[in-house]
Amino acid sequence: MKFYSLIIAITIFLTSCSQKNKQVTFTGQIINPTSDLVWLTVNDSTLSTKLDENNEFMFKIDITEANRYRFDHGGHTFVFLKPSSILHLTLDTKDFDRSINYKGTAVEENEYLKKRLLLKEALENNRFEIPNMSESEFESTINGTLGIWKKTLLELKDIDSKMYTNFKNDELEELNKINTIVTDYYKSMIHLRPGNDAIDFKVIDKNGKEYSLQDFKNKVVCIDVWASWCTACLKEMPYFEKLADKHKNQNIAFIAISVDDKEGTWEKLLKERDAHGLQLWAKGGRQSDFFKNYQLNDLPVYIVIDKNGKIVKSRASRPSENLEEVILEAMNK
Repeated sequence: MKFYSLIIAITIFLTSCSQKNKQVTFTGQIINPTSDLVWLTVNDSTLSTKLDENNEFMFKIDITEANRYRFDHGGHTFVFLKPSSILHLTLDTKDFDRSINYKGTAVEENEYLKKRLLLKEALENNRFEIPNMSESEFESTINGTLGIWKKTLLELKDIDSKMYTNFKNDELEELNKINTIVTDYYKSMIHLRPGNDAIDFKVIDKNGKEYSLQDFKNKVVCIDVWASWCTACLKEMPYFEKLADKHKNQNIAFIAISVDDKEGTWEKLLKERDAHGLQLWAKGGRQSDFFKNYQLNDLPVYIVIDKNGKIVKSRASRPSENLEEVILEAMNK
């Protein structure tokens, strides 16, 4: 009996140690909180806890795998946790991604996650510039974002340990996926790069009169592509109209082309906003040749074409930013 009692005691002790080694203590402080709750998603379960009077929180959880886990409060990020780790996070919701700081164990891995998040943001912010890039510029952009991301991942000191296998594989899979998406997008825009002939189109005004690019021959053409369901498009409309008014006596055609699917939707919004200037509609909206030929999946889009019918930029800046500079560049060609 003493022998069996000893075996049971040893088993309980080992189980206790095993459970203890799985436990993670994850604490943090939120500056400028947006609510009194924070959330942590571990595998398929989302846990929540309240902030205390100092806007601090604590999670004590058991995990068996070193990996990234989603954290939410006024935005979301990923934290790296591994069995028996202790991590403290601070963040300011007013500068979410850049304000994040870590203390404790696995700081290197969490700094990697922060860096890769900022690199991914940089790549996303470049999405309108990518079609305008030469092949060497595009390669440099990929190397300066996804290339650094991969290099930083593979330099993590424990990345080749068995505990990190799924984390490493998931990260490499995501990297390859993003690389494929961005590269395919760049290749699909080959006919829309600067210097190429602009693709002709047929659009109509509210009276049914048809227009094509040929109707604006020998003029610089600036096109605002929008839709009623695009909030950013509507916010930019007054800036575009103001720009058109400023240059109305110059050799520039300012055209607003809606890609709403229904003509009635387009006409209704024109009346509601009292839109002025040359307002046109791509018949069929997202099924139109104009939409497909100019790859208009991410609105608003601003297209600038020079007086010789060559593309200056098929993805120019917004009028609230520096679209005017692109137009002036086209005027000087």
